[in-house]
Amino acid sequence: MEFGALAFTGERYVPEVGGTIEMEHLHRYLLAKQVVAGKEVLDMASGEGYGSAMLAQSARKVTGVDISQEAISHAQMKYQRNNLEYRLGSCAAIPLADASVDIVVSFETIEHHTEHEAMMREIKRVLRPGGLLVISSPEKLEYSDKPGYNNEHHVKELYRQEFDELLGLYFKNRSMYGQRIVYGSAILCEDRKSPVGGYELIDDTLSVIPGVPHPVYLIGVASDEDLPLLTGGTLEQNPNDAYLVQGLVAQIAALNRAIVERDERIIGLQASTSWKVTRPLRFLGRIIR
Repeated sequence: MEFGALAFTGERYVPEVGGTIEMEHLHRYLLAKQVVAGKEVLDMASGEGYGSAMLAQSARKVTGVDISQEAISHAQMKYQRNNLEYRLGSCAAIPLADASVDIVVSFETIEHHTEHEAMMREIKRVLRPGGLLVISSPEKLEYSDKPGYNNEHHVKELYRQEFDELLGLYFKNRSMYGQRIVYGSAILCEDRKSPVGGYELIDDTLSVIPGVPHPVYLIGVASDEDLPLLTGGTLEQNPNDAYLVQGLVAQIAALNRAIVERDERIIGLQASTSWKVTRPLRFLGRIIR
C-alpha cells in the first residue's frame, strides 16, 4: 500500500529527502542499531517513523513516541510490525511505565525544547536499572556560532561541555561520538579491529585528532553500567546525490540557459542593426541616381 509523504518543513527529516540530511539521520540510527538486538527500545521524538522501523528490525520491541499527532498517525499506517508501536507523547511526559525499556534513543530532539532536565528525568524513569541512552545534539559552536547560522526550529542548543554535563548529572558513565559530513580520504583496516583517528590538514599543517575533527553533531552514550563500544565508520552516498553537487549542476544549467538567451539576443540585435543601417543607404542610393 502506498502512503503519502509527510511534508518536509525542515523540523523533522522525512525519507523522501536525500542528500546531506539523509546521511546524517540514517547514520545515527545505524549506530544505535548496533546495541538494540533483543532489547525493548523507546525511540523518543520518532517523527515520521522510519528510525523506529529500522530499530525494530532487530529489537525485541520498539515504541516510537512523538508530540505530533500527524506524525504518529502517519507512522502507524506506514510502518506496521508486530514488535513496533507509535504513541503520542512528549519528552517531559513519556507515555510509558517506570522501568519499562532497556534502551532510549533520542536523535535531534533536545534542541527543540527547553525542558532538558525534565526530559532526562523521564528518560531515567522509563529506563530499567543499567539501561542505556543514545542521544544526539547539535554542537552549538560548530553548528551555529562559527557559520553564523540560526535554525528557526531550534529553541535551545547546547555546547559540548553543557551536553556532557547534562548527561553526567543523570548517568554514572558517558561517552561522546562526533559526527559531521566530511570530504576526504578514508583508510580503514580490512581484516581486524583497528583504532580509528581523525586528521585535519589546514595550511600545510597536519593535526591528529581523536574522533571527528570539529563535529557538528554529538552523540552521547550514557548508562549507570559499563558502556558498549559502538563501531564508528563511514556512510557513503553517490556523490551525484549530494546537495553540493546538485546545486552546482543546477547553477551550470542556469548559466547554460543564460548563455543561450544571450546568444539569441545578440543574433536578434545584429539582425535589427543590419536592417536599420542598410535600408537608409539603399534609399539614399536611389535618390542619388
